[in-house]
Amino acid sequence: MHPQAFSWSLACCLVLLLLPSGIRSMCNDSTEPGCLHPAELQIPQRYCLDPTKYWLCSAINSQAHLHKCQPNTGFDQDLNACVPWTAWEWKPCQEPPSRPPGWSGC
Repeated sequence: MHPQAFSWSLACCLVLLLLPSGIRSMCNDSTEPGCLHPAELQIPQRYCLDPTKYWLCSAINSQAHLHKCQPNTGFDQDLNACVPWTAWEWKPCQEPPSRPPGWSGC
């Protein structure tokens, strides 16, 4: 291995090690609802890590259940329904009315 290649690899590794952890990793927030408010009951809510899935609360103080859209569809948070990909467009995720007990943000 050439000395320059080794130096370059070592420099890259050092830079990555010295970066704050917030820069090295992304927050993966699924926006799971807490199912603590009546407004969340039986209203599908977007699962932000996969546009083909959505959360659904069946009862107050219960855990939200993750559901999958039909094939070839994505969940539209404005319509609260799965729509064909030709009608789907990406939008930032919305904060649910509540979060599960013990949830902490990024």
